[in-house]
Amino acid sequence: MGQPRFAKIPYRTYTLVLAIACLIGVLMFGLGTSYYWHEKQEEIDETITNLNQAANLAGVEAYVTLFEAATRYEDQSNQTTSFLSIPYKERALQYNERLQKDFESGVDEQERETLQTFSNDLEGVLDAEQFEAVPSDVISSINRRWLYQALEQTNQPNATYELTDAMMRMQSMLMRSNDTLLQEPIEEEQLMSTVDLIVNEAIIIQKIIDQNEALQMKAVIDVAESGQSFANMASREASLEARYVNSTNVYEDAYAALRSIRSTSETMLREESKHYQVLATTSFVATLLLSLGLLFLLYYTRKRYNHDLAHLKARALAIDPSLEPVEATFPKTHDFRSIEDELREIAVSVHSTVHELENRSQELVRYHERWSSLFSETGLAIALMDDSYNLMERNEMFRQFFGDRNLYEINQLFTDTGRRMFEQALEGVTDQGTSAQFIIHLKGEHTRYLNIKLTPLKREEKLTYYLIVEDETDRVERERKVDRLVRFDLATNLYNEYGFIRKWERQEIDGTFLLIRLHDYHHLVDWYDPAYADLLMTEFARAVETRLSKYAHHLFGRYRDDMFMLYVKGFTAEDEHELLELFPSEVTVNHKRQNVHIQIGATETKPAYNDCLFEAMKALQHAKETRTPLVWYDSDILAQMQLAALIEQALPDAIRKGDLTIAYQPQVELKTGRVVGAEVLARWTHPEMGIIPPNEFIRIAERSDQILWLSHNILDQTIEQLVAWQGTSFEDISLSFNLSAHSVDPSIVTKLRDSIEKYPWLPDRLKIELTESSDIMSYASELERLEDIADLGYCLSIDDFGTGYASFEAIWHLPIQEVKIDRMYVSGKAKESTSFLRAVSRFANEQQLTALAEGIETESDLSRMIREGVELGQGYYFSPALDAASFESWVKTKGHSN
Repeated sequence: MGQPRFAKIPYRTYTLVLAIACLIGVLMFGLGTSYYWHEKQEEIDETITNLNQAANLAGVEAYVTLFEAATRYEDQSNQTTSFLSIPYKERALQYNERLQKDFESGVDEQERETLQTFSNDLEGVLDAEQFEAVPSDVISSINRRWLYQALEQTNQPNATYELTDAMMRMQSMLMRSNDTLLQEPIEEEQLMSTVDLIVNEAIIIQKIIDQNEALQMKAVIDVAESGQSFANMASREASLEARYVNSTNVYEDAYAALRSIRSTSETMLREESKHYQVLATTSFVATLLLSLGLLFLLYYTRKRYNHDLAHLKARALAIDPSLEPVEATFPKTHDFRSIEDELREIAVSVHSTVHELENRSQELVRYHERWSSLFSETGLAIALMDDSYNLMERNEMFRQFFGDRNLYEINQLFTDTGRRMFEQALEGVTDQGTSAQFIIHLKGEHTRYLNIKLTPLKREEKLTYYLIVEDETDRVERERKVDRLVRFDLATNLYNEYGFIRKWERQEIDGTFLLIRLHDYHHLVDWYDPAYADLLMTEFARAVETRLSKYAHHLFGRYRDDMFMLYVKGFTAEDEHELLELFPSEVTVNHKRQNVHIQIGATETKPAYNDCLFEAMKALQHAKETRTPLVWYDSDILAQMQLAALIEQALPDAIRKGDLTIAYQPQVELKTGRVVGAEVLARWTHPEMGIIPPNEFIRIAERSDQILWLSHNILDQTIEQLVAWQGTSFEDISLSFNLSAHSVDPSIVTKLRDSIEKYPWLPDRLKIELTESSDIMSYASELERLEDIADLGYCLSIDDFGTGYASFEAIWHLPIQEVKIDRMYVSGKAKESTSFLRAVSRFANEQQLTALAEGIETESDLSRMIREGVELGQGYYFSPALDAASFESWVKTKGHSN
C-alpha cells in the first residue's frame, strides 16, 4: 500500500502549539503597541513639564529685567520711592519659588547647577541690584530650547519659529539696552541704533503675522504695533519717562506674546497626550479581548476535535463492519483527518462512478429523444443529404421554406453572392470534414435572411450532411434598427457624432470641416416647443442636403441640438462664398416661413477628427462672441484666445485697483441742441496691453462670470458722478447705465434700492439701459427683477431697438420709457429705410415713449432724424465719449438749459 499518510506530529499537538504561538504573538504585539503609545504619552508629558518650567524661567527673567529697568528709571529720575520697581521684584521672586520646586529634567548638569545657584541667590542679587550676576544667556538658551521642543512636538509651521525667534531677539535687545534707553543725558547715536534694531524686529513680526492668519493673535499684534511705535523714541525730544514707559510696554508685550504661544502649545500637547493615553488603553484592552477570544477558540477547537474523532470512528465502522473495533487499531497520536479523507475519497469515488453511469444512461435517453423529435418538434428547418447532395429527409419546417425542391432548385432561390457562399461551404465541408455556418439572402417579395449551417456526419463509412436553416430576418432587422439609433439622429436622419466619426475614419480627409449653429433654435424651444425647433433643424438639413448633392464627397451630421457638422472634400478658405451658398436664410416650417440665422466655425481639415472639432469649435466661439456669420480658424484666433486669457487674468486686479474708468457720450435734444444726458461707457487702459476695447473686456467678463463685479464697479462710479454734479449746473443731466438683460442680479436691485434711501432724487437722474434685449424674454427671473427696478422709479431703456423682435415683446412686459434706435437704421447699412424710423417714431408717440437715435455721424443723419420725429440722439456728430472733466467742459461750451 506504500507509505501511510499519517502525520508524524499529532494534529492536536500541532494545533495547540500554533494556537499558543499566536496567543504569544498577539500578546507581544498588543502589549508592545500599548507600551509604545504609553511612551509617547510620557514624552509629551515631559515636554509639558519642561514648557511649564520654561514659563517660570521666562517669568523670572522678564520681571528681573523689568525690575532692572524700573530701578534705573527711579535712579535717573531721582525718585525717592520704589513703587515702580517693588511689584516687579515681588513677581520675579514668585516665579522663582515655582522654579525651585522642580528642576530635575531637560537641562544638563552644568545648566542645573548654574540655575540653582542663581535661583538660590536671586533675592540677594535683587536687593543688591547686581544685575550682571543674572545668567541671561543660560536662561535664554534653556527657555528657547524648551519652547522649540514644544513647537516641534505640536508640528508648528516655520513661521511660528521665526515669530518666536524675533520676539526673543527683541526681548534680548531691550534687556541689553537698558543703559542706552534710560541714559541721561541721551547719547543720540546709540539711542537711534538701538531703536532701529527694535523697530526692525517689530517690522519682521508684522510681516510674519500678515502672511499667516493663524498667528494673528491679539498679543502678537500688540507686540508688532508697540514695537513699530517705538520708532518715536529715536529723538532727543523723547523724555526719560516716555522712553521708560515705551520700552517696558514693548518688553511686556513681547513677554505676553511668548506666554500666549507657550499656552497654545501646552493646550495642543495636553490634547495629544490624552490621544496617546486613549490609544495605549485601547491597545491594551483590545489585546486582552483578542487573547480571551483565542483561548476560547482553542477550547472550542479541542471540543470539536473530540467530536470529529468520534465521527471518524463511526465512519470507519460503517465502511467495513468486519474490521476490528477502531479504538484498538488506531493509535491516539496519529492525524485522524487523513484517515477521514481516505474514507471520504473511497465513498466519493464509488458515488462518482455510479453517478457517471446514471448520467450517461440519461444522456443516451436524451439523445435518442432529441434525435427522434428533431425533425418533428424543433423550430429549425433541417434536412439530411447524402454524399451526392441528394436530400434524403426533411422536416415540416424545411418544407415550409423550400417545399419539395431539390438542392439545385433551392440554390437558385439565393442571390448570386448567396449561391457562391453556399457552393464554397459545400466544398469546404467535403474537403475538410468540418462544419460551416453563414448568413445569406433569400430572394422573393420580402427580403429574408437565413442562417445556414452544414454539418458532416459519418455513418457506416458513408458521409452524410445535415443542412440546418434558421430564419434570422427579425434579428437582422433589429440589429439594423439598433445600428441606426446608434449612428443617426432620429429627428433629421443625419449622422450623429458617433456615426459621423465612424464614417470619417473610413475616408481620406482633405477639405473643410464646419460647425454650423442655428441661433434661433433655443428661442423656438422656449416660444413653441422642442418638436417645432426640431422641425426647423430638419427642414434646414433637407435644404442643405439638396444643395450638397452636387458634391460627391461630403459628410453631413447633427452635432448637438442646435448645431450641425459638415465636411466637404476639396474646399478651402478661398471657397467661402460657395460654402455660404449651401445654407438657406429661410425655410418653411408648418407652412410658415421661418428666418434662419446661423453662425459658422470653419477650419481646413486635419487627419484627426478631434483636432478639426477643436479648431472649428474655437472658430465658432469667436463667431458668437464677435457676432460674425463665418469665422475661419487661424493663428489670429489663437492669438486672440491668448490675448483674451491675459485680459481675463488681469481684469480682477483692474477692477480692484480702480483701473477701469468711465466716459460719457452726450445725449442731445435734436431740435434744440440742448444736452440732456449721457451714456456711461467703461474704459480700460492696461499698463502693458494698452487701451483694451470695451466690447473685448466686457465680453470676457460675461464669459468668465466677472460681469456682476464689473457692473457693480461701473454703477458705483456712475452714482458717485451724479452725486458730484448734484447742486451744480449739471444736476439736470441724466446718465444711462448699461445693464445686460440676462445678468440682472438681486444685488444690483438691492444697491439701486439702498441708493434711493441716501439720494431720493436718483431715479430721476439714472436710466437703466438694457443691452442684449434680443434675449430678454428667455429669462423669467431677470424680467421680475427688471420690474422691481421699474417699481423703484428708475427709467428703463431698450438698447439696439429694432434688431430683434424680442425687444418689441419686452415693451409689453416691462414699463419701458425709452427706446434707442440701433445705429444700423441711423448711419449704417439700413439708414435709407426711413419707413422703419417713421414707424418707430409713430410707435413711440402712441406708447408715450422717448425715441433716441444712436450713431448720428453726419448732419444728414441729424436732419433725417429730426424729419422723422426722433426726439433725442447721440453720436460722433456731437461728440465721442469723454472723461468727466472733458465732458463738463464740452457741455459748458455747447450749453444746456436748467
